[in-house]
Amino acid sequence: MTYEVRAERAESRQLAAVHVEAAQDRLGAVIIGLLNLVWPVLRAQRVATGHNVVIYHGEKNGVLTIDAGVEVPAGFEPDGDVRACATPSGEVATVAYFGDYSQMAPAYAAIDQWCGANGRQRAGASWEVYGDWDDDPARRRTDIYLLLAPA
Repeated sequence: MTYEVRAERAESRQLAAVHVEAAQDRLGAVIIGLLNLVWPVLRAQRVATGHNVVIYHGEKNGVLTIDAGVEVPAGFEPDGDVRACATPSGEVATVAYFGDYSQMAPAYAAIDQWCGANGRQRAGASWEVYGDWDDDPARRRTDIYLLLAPA
């Protein structure tokens, strides 16, 4: 599959999220568990919501530091482990991925190749914005963002 990677300016997205460290091999289950903590808080507060988002802050020895949550454009009241955070803003390399969540590695590789070909470096976090659910994995869209260092 060919991926169209592009550079663009990303604005910050406000989130209600839970911050954890998670083993890479358990990431899917951890993210689902965290979203299952966030959604009841937002439903109880009856706040406007957007898409699910996971921010990746870094990895060390197979353990990722992440924030997993939901867009809350108008805000919410933090509750327990569910706190306010935001995606970074700035220039990003981004690509749209369609498919099963466990098969995103080639999309990330395309971003890495684009960065190398364009002399760009990572500046920090990356994040995924998950589109609306579809039972057909081929129709599930995930937008992947990688914060870039200034050119």
